[in-house]
Amino acid sequence: MDYRLAFDPSLDLAAAELASAWNDCDYAGQAVASLQPVSVSSFPMTEMTVILLSAAASIPATVIATFISDYLKQKFSGKQPPVVEVTTITTPDGEPLFIIRKSIEQQEP
Repeated sequence: MDYRLAFDPSLDLAAAELASAWNDCDYAGQAVASLQPVSVSSFPMTEMTVILLSAAASIPATVIATFISDYLKQKFSGKQPPVVEVTTITTPDGEPLFIIRKSIEQQEP
């Protein structure tokens, strides 16, 4: 099963870094991360960073949320990491899409 993770550009996260971090973490045994090219016709939010997780079995949303939280804590070491919201939707092709963005409380006006 494939999972696409789309990150809000205001989080300033590079797709290559995210894919590498996933592939280096404990969850890599459950899925392999790769960069996901985005085409305007297939994905409505082209400005977002997108990575693809390819898994042999289903991955709980909590695993993805934990990875994101841990990654942000490491990336913002010594500073307060941004609070994020993870929204899961199902795309028209039936694939889950996790949209990761700053919490509404942290968004700039």
